[in-house]
Amino acid sequence: MVIFIIPAYNEEENIGRLLEGMRLKFEGIKLKAHVIIVDDASRDRTGEIARSFSPRLSIEVVRNPVNKGVAEAFRAGFRRALELAGPEDFIITKEADNTSDLSVLQAMLGRLAEGYDLVLASCFAPQGKVVNSTADRHLLSWGANWLLRTFFPIPGVHTYSSFYRGYRADTLRRAFEVYNGRLLECEGFGCMVEMLVKLRRLPVKLIEVPMVLQCDLRRGPSKMRRFRTIREYLRLIRREAFRSRLDPERVRAVFERPKEQRMPALSEAA
Repeated sequence: MVIFIIPAYNEEENIGRLLEGMRLKFEGIKLKAHVIIVDDASRDRTGEIARSFSPRLSIEVVRNPVNKGVAEAFRAGFRRALELAGPEDFIITKEADNTSDLSVLQAMLGRLAEGYDLVLASCFAPQGKVVNSTADRHLLSWGANWLLRTFFPIPGVHTYSSFYRGYRADTLRRAFEVYNGRLLECEGFGCMVEMLVKLRRLPVKLIEVPMVLQCDLRRGPSKMRRFRTIREYLRLIRREAFRSRLDPERVRAVFERPKEQRMPALSEAA
């Protein structure tokens, strides 16, 4: 099974088109999937529209009672997804605003099936691109990813900030355990960069697939505040670039444990 985690805040203009596109994609590749929409206290009809797809999609809406931000939305989504996932299942995270290219989903799942632990959809990879973005926004995004690559180099990885990723559920559960549940400590959009930086310290196989980031498909403004996010990246670099190493014996014990042995839930790992 493939479990999708999609955080959403005031996305009534986008969520219906996104879910209909996903429904058609799932039918086309005969995918057994479950979609988790994390509604971060939207003030519009985001949750209502998402729930209306339940006859056509396996879908649930997890609603935060107050707006807690994208990081807490992802934490809630991961908790729920790992409650449902078996060790052989896959977890896909993506944006709710339609900018992520669904046409690369099959390639991402194929890479996971080949044995990769983490697959990144990358607009800055060779053959990837960004279309219909403003020049200043594109330059800031490219510069931020260049800075992150400089401090946290990962061979073959060009995009650190994308939400659109695929994970092996078993690997993700072990990673949360190694970090005692604190795989995401940032509170803003930098949480996905933080997650990648922390995963690179673990024995995981990762790869990118090129993606076209289609900014013109988003209706309404982006929820990301550019300069606030850049400041968060800089704080992350200061904190993580010189962080002491993980205990190698603990990492080995967690990652070499047979799959059939029970692993703690996220709440127990924290």
